[in-house]
Amino acid sequence: MFALLLATAAIATAPAATLFVLQEYEAKGPITDTVLGLTGVNNIVCIVLFYTVFLILGSAGVLATTGALAERLWLALAMTTVGSIALGIVFGTLISIMHAKLPLAETLLVFFALFILLGAGEKWLLENNEGLSFNFLLTALVMGGVFANVAIDSQKLENALRTFGSPIFAGFFVIAGYGLHVGSLQQMGWLGIGYVLFRFLGKKLGCRIGVTWAGTPERTNGRLGAALLCQAAVVIGLASFVDDYWESQLARQFSTVVLGSVVIFEFIGPMLVKRCVVYGGEVKAATLLKRAGSAIGGGSIVRLTFQSLLRMFGAGLKRGKAGPEVMQVEHIMRTNVQFIRASATFDDVLHFIERSTYAHFPVVHDDGRFAGVIHFSDVRDVIYDPMVRGLVTAVDLTDPDSRTVAPDMTLTDLLEVFSSENVGVLPVAEQAGSNRIVGVVEQRDLLRALHLPQATK
Repeated sequence: MFALLLATAAIATAPAATLFVLQEYEAKGPITDTVLGLTGVNNIVCIVLFYTVFLILGSAGVLATTGALAERLWLALAMTTVGSIALGIVFGTLISIMHAKLPLAETLLVFFALFILLGAGEKWLLENNEGLSFNFLLTALVMGGVFANVAIDSQKLENALRTFGSPIFAGFFVIAGYGLHVGSLQQMGWLGIGYVLFRFLGKKLGCRIGVTWAGTPERTNGRLGAALLCQAAVVIGLASFVDDYWESQLARQFSTVVLGSVVIFEFIGPMLVKRCVVYGGEVKAATLLKRAGSAIGGGSIVRLTFQSLLRMFGAGLKRGKAGPEVMQVEHIMRTNVQFIRASATFDDVLHFIERSTYAHFPVVHDDGRFAGVIHFSDVRDVIYDPMVRGLVTAVDLTDPDSRTVAPDMTLTDLLEVFSSENVGVLPVAEQAGSNRIVGVVEQRDLLRALHLPQATK
C-alpha cells in the first residue's frame, strides 16, 4: 500500500523547473517537444492514478480516510478526476477565447482572475462541501494544455508569464521546506534512498523502452528519462492531500520521503534536463557561451557591479567582445532537426508542416543528400488540387536551387545571404560545397546574435 502510493507519486515531473531550463537555454527541437509533452502526460497520469489508488484503497478499508472523504469516496474520485478535467477544458477554452479578443494586458488580468477563482473555489468547496472538491493541480494542467493547443499565438501570453515564473518556482521550495520536518529526515533511511534511486532507474528504463518502441533516434536514448526527474509542485500537493485525509503515521513518513526528495531532484534535475538537450543538439553554441560568460573571470556580484560602473564612466578594463566577424554559423545553428524525406507523400508533407515551427522545410534523400527546400507557398498552390495531391511527393515540391550555408561562415556573411534569399531558415551543409545537411540556422537567431530588431513578416 505505502509502496504503491510512492510509486504513483514518482511518476510526476515538475513542469515549472523543466520548462524554465528549456527556456533559459532556448532549446528547440524534437527532444525538447518530447520532454515537454511527457512532462504534461506524466503529471496528468500521476494525479489521476494517485487519487484513484488512494480512494480505492480507502474504499476497501486498507487505509483509514477522514471526514466526508471516507463516506463518499467514489464521488470524491469523480470530482478529483473527471470533474477536474472537464473544468480544465472549460477554463482553457475560455482563456483561449479571451486571448483572441482582448489585448495582452487584459488577457493577463483574466488569466490571473481565473486562477484566483480556481484557488478560492477549491477552498470554498472543501469548507462547505464536507471536504469534497475538484483537484486544482489537474484542472490547471488541463487548462494549460487546452490553451496551448487551441489558442491563436499562445506564445504571446507564455512570454508574458515568464516574468512571474521564477518567484513561483522559488515558492515551491518554500512550501516544500515548510512541510518538511528536519527531525523526520533521520527516519527516511534506506526508504528515502530507495525512492530516489528507483525513481531514477524507473524514468531511465521507461523512456528507454519507449524510445525503442517508437523508433526514436538513438541520440535521445538513455538521456530522455533523466530529463524527467525534476519534481516539485505536483508531489507537494499530493503530500498535502495525504496529510489531510490519511489517519496514519505512514502519512507523515510519506510526506517526509517525497518532500525530502524534492530537494534532491530539484538540484540534479535541471542539470540533467540541460544535458539532455545540449547533447541532443537542440541548444545553440552561442547560448552556452552566453550562459558561461557570467562565470568567466570570477569575482563577487559586488565586484562585477563596481566594474560595470567604472566602464560606464570610461574607467577600468574593457573586456573584449566577440563581434559578428568572429562568430560563425556553427555557433547559432541547431543540429537536431527533423527533415522531410524526398519520398514522402503530400499528406506526409502536410503532417510535417503542421508540427513544424518553420515556413521553409529542407528535404533530404534517404542517404542524407540535400534535395532542396519546400516553401509554404508551394504547398499552398497544391493543397486545393486533389488530382495533383495524389501524384506528387516531397521531392517534386522542392526548390532544387535552394541555398545552403557552411558552418564556418561568419554571421556578417550569413546576414547577406538571408537578405538575398528572403527566407526564415537556411539548411547548413557539412562543409562548403557539400550536399549533406547537418542542421539549420534561423534568421531570428542570427538577428538576436547581432542584436538587430527582427523584421515582421
